[in-house]
Amino acid sequence: MKVGCNVGDRVQLVYMNDSLTRLRPGDLGTVVDIDTQGDLETLIWVNWDNGEHLALLSETDKYKIIRG
Repeated sequence: MKVGCNVGDRVQLVYMNDSLTRLRPGDLGTVVDIDTQGDLETLIWVNWDNGEHLALLSETDKYKIIRG
């Protein structure tokens, strides 16, 4: 499944359906891995600037790629 980002890209969180995280809309991070699960959601692993290491779900969470 095409996610539109690559390892090394900077991303900004727009929406995440996870009440247990400290992440909030506007938080920034760096993509460190992309785990494609066949036809299922792709996991976009991010090292967030707040210290969390948490994946975005490609079909559930919303994010923006921050270009240069």
